[in-house]
Amino acid sequence: MTHLEKLSYCGIYCGGCLNFKKNYNCQGCRYEENMLSDCPLRACAIAKELIHCGECEEFPCKELIEFYEDGVPLHDLAYKNILRIKEIGIDKWLIEQEELSGSKGK
Repeated sequence: MTHLEKLSYCGIYCGGCLNFKKNYNCQGCRYEENMLSDCPLRACAIAKELIHCGECEEFPCKELIEFYEDGVPLHDLAYKNILRIKEIGIDKWLIEQEELSGSKGK
């Protein structure tokens, strides 16, 4: 796995999730194929060879806006995460997230 394993394409920070950290049933969307095979955001980012959706010229597209505004707090946070990544870069954002979630080095 790469250092990007904790970043989902849509902006969710997987490193703070117990399922991801303990590898219960999710390896994150970069490596989890069965559980996330129906995710249109993942499929689109992979097809366009993007590291995350924020790299797309169409960001935020209609599908992302619907996802970010569906009332799920984690999805709203994913949008804010992408904006933060665009502001400070992936590596700094990952460090920031590790510090916030207490998962640094784990």
